[in-house]
Formats: sequence, structure tokens, C-alpha cells
Amino acid sequence: MFKRFFTIITGILIFCSIAEAQMRVVDENHNPIMAASILDAQGNMIGLTLSDGFISNVPASAYPITIRCIGYEDLFINEPIDKNWEMTPTVYELKELVVVPVKRNVLRQTFYVREYFSMNNDCDTITYFIEHMAERFIPTSKDAKFGGNSSLRIINTRQYSHFQIGDKDSVAANPKKEFPSLISVVELSDEEIVASATNSQKDSGKNAKRFVQKQNAQTFTTIEDVLAECNDHKSSPWPLKLLGFTMEFNQFYTTQAYRANSKGVYLPKDLLEASFVIEADGKGKHLRKALKSEKPIIIRSLIELYVVDNEYLTKEDAKDEYKNKLNHVKFVIPSTVPPLNQATLKLVNRVNAEAKK
Repeated sequence: MFKRFFTIITGILIFCSIAEAQMRVVDENHNPIMAASILDAQGNMIGLTLSDGFISNVPASAYPITIRCIGYEDLFINEPIDKNWEMTPTVYELKELVVVPVKRNVLRQTFYVREYFSMNNDCDTITYFIEHMAERFIPTSKDAKFGGNSSLRIINTRQYSHFQIGDKDSVAANPKKEFPSLISVVELSDEEIVASATNSQKDSGKNAKRFVQKQNAQTFTTIEDVLAECNDHKSSPWPLKLLGFTMEFNQFYTTQAYRANSKGVYLPKDLLEASFVIEADGKGKHLRKALKSEKPIIIRSLIELYVVDNEYLTKEDAKDEYKNKLNHVKFVIPSTVPPLNQATLKLVNRVNAEAKK
């Protein structure tokens, strides 16, 4: 009897393993999509697709799940089914490129940004949904130095928070900033990128695919494993350590989608969207204190950036604009931004309702 029971259980486990292993996310050419974000039914990021496109370690309680990847429409999966799940490329409204006068040699890009951030231990969770308007200034010639840098900077923010700690279940709008936004660690490329003749992958030599290029009729996409060359595939930024927010990053991917062209050369002006997927162990005292935990906190973040506008400035105008940082810029949401999932929309509505009381 026991032997028969053991055989049945073993068979079930093998079947479940096979079913999980066969869940794979692919593009329209049936190539794997790596580093796509996996969001659970509550809108929390719970993982990402592997380098071969497989969905791994998603509990049954997480379904229905949403797969998010820059350059593709959201993919909704109601239950685990052993098949290849194909993502549909986003259809962009491509604007005509502007011819840049010689003297206007600083590009100012404006972005709409969404940031999904969560940290949790075995029983408690803190979730943030944050929207930003951001900008960056990029010199397009050697003589275009304007006294600033090309780093992303925030010019407006609105934040929605959900706290599930013990018996406490509360929300807040723009609460006292207890945790640093992870947008401070992201960095967009401001260099020229030359496309390979075919879709390609560059191996870092450490069993990690560091850089991947993909192209279809509308977009050229790059995916980079930021940690590929780090020891043990981990990194701990020192600025966060100084603030008491020590995080050990174990997954960090950046995806950038550009408007496709026939030349195969891509500049910042061609950028359409970008995303950053981050997983980390939170070891800092402030992070552990927030959830009253002696153990490291699991931190996950998905940051999406959508280009709103490209504007060319003279270096004199760029210097003035950079010096006089704008505040409370109106939020502009491009048409390609997907609608909020129901869980996040519910949080936003709940926070707004609380704010009116």
C-alpha cells in the first residue's frame, strides 16, 4: 500500500515539474523572451522569465499572472498550462524624426515612468506604486557641454503605498519617504548602438548572456544582464549602504526598445521605451526594521520608462533648463502605456478615496 502511494505521489510530482518546465514565453518568431516581469494577481512582481523564456517557481496561488516586457503587449495567463505563450509586439504610433539644426546640439528627453516596488518577509508586505515624470539632457556633439550630465532626474512624483504588517492593512498617498526609490540606480544608455546582422547574444564568459539584441519590423531591442560580470552574479551599491538601506542585488536586467531603422544604428533620439527589473535581498537596518525582521527582506522592483517628448536645445538653453529644475510638471501618459492591472488600480482608487476623507 505504501509503495503504491509513494509511486502515485512521485508521478504527480514528476508531472507537475514537467508542466512547470514547459511553460515558456516566446516572441512572434518563437524565440525565448528573457527578463520579462511576472506579476501576480495582486499586481506584485514575483519573478522574471529565465534566459530560455521559461516561467519558473510561480505558485498556484499567484494566478492569474501578468507577463510584462517592453516592446510587447501584456500577456495574461489564468492558470499554468504546458505550452509556449506568445507575446504580441506593441504597435507604436511612430512620429516623424525631427531634423536637428547644428546649433541645437543638446537633446532633452522627457519620460513618463512607472515603478512597482515591493518588499516582504514570510508574513508582511509593503508595496509601492509610483509614477514619475523625468527628464535627461544628452549632448549630441563634442562641443555641446552645458555644465550638466545625462543622468535621469525626477521632475514630478505621485506615490501610492500599501502596508500589510501583522494586523495592519493601510494605504497612504505620498507618505514620508522612508525608502529610497530604486529609480536612483537605473541608467539609460546615451551611447550609439550598432545592430548585429542577425538577432544575437553576447556571452560574458561567466555562464550568463550579458547582452541580447532583437529586431522586428517596428523595434530594435536590447536586453542586458547588468550583473553578468559581477562576482557570484551579485552586487551591493555602496550609496545605499551609507544610507542604511543595504541591498544585495541578485537579478538586474535592463531592456531598451528603439524605433527600427534601415541603417542599423541607434541613438538616444530613437528610444521608445525602457524597463529595469531588479531583485535583491534587503539587509539594511531600515529595511529590516520596517518589517520587524531579523532576516533579509526580499525586494523586487519593476521600473518602466516611456518617452513622452524629444526636444533639441542650444547648450545655453540646456544650461538654463538644467540649472532651473522644473517641479510639478504635468503628467503625460503616452498611448502605448498599458492600462493598470486591476490590483494596482484598486490601490490607486483606495488611496485617492482615503485622501478625500
